[in-house]
Amino acid sequence: MAFVNDLLEKLSRFIAENMWFAPLSAVLLPFIEALIPSLPLTILIGFNLSIMASAYGSLQGTILTVVLSTAGSFLGMFLVFLLIRATLAPYFARKVEANKYGKMFLDVVRGPNLIPILMVMSNPFLPSSVLNYALSLTRTKVSRYLFLTIASRLVIVLFLVFLGSIFDIQSHPLNILWLFLVYMGLFAIWYVYYHQLRKKDDK
Repeated sequence: MAFVNDLLEKLSRFIAENMWFAPLSAVLLPFIEALIPSLPLTILIGFNLSIMASAYGSLQGTILTVVLSTAGSFLGMFLVFLLIRATLAPYFARKVEANKYGKMFLDVVRGPNLIPILMVMSNPFLPSSVLNYALSLTRTKVSRYLFLTIASRLVIVLFLVFLGSIFDIQSHPLNILWLFLVYMGLFAIWYVYYHQLRKKDDK
């Protein structure tokens, strides 16, 4: 985390002297996070929001952060998807199938219902790149993959942008715990609502 904060501080100084790089940075940071599982997306989105708001104002900066961060994250994940499909899919497939949680994830993906997998992929506290690796190993259609990835990226970025700005994650990283509690609360509400609908359908 110290390395990431130091890197972002240097990037912030560079952008302050080269404002043209701000939109490119907003795309590149989530793009790189999609390739490297260990990078904290929460911190990167908070950084993007801070930079874009300074450069373009609060409203326009927020909109640009959502659009550019979503685009960068999706492009990074789609690149990995294409590379794995074209080269390493058989090797990774054996590894994921052998893992208990990896197999559970693949079973959900292969199912007909998109809601569970969308909820998993929309969790900002799970490593998106690892989930993307697993998804790339399935035989899901590209159109289905595109929908799941774009929708989940948009949900995550919106969640992190608006709640991240409220809890000021960039200045106070420990406030990520509040984000986690809010997410779990929303997930619990959805879970209860979803099961109530299923009970009505079964009657």
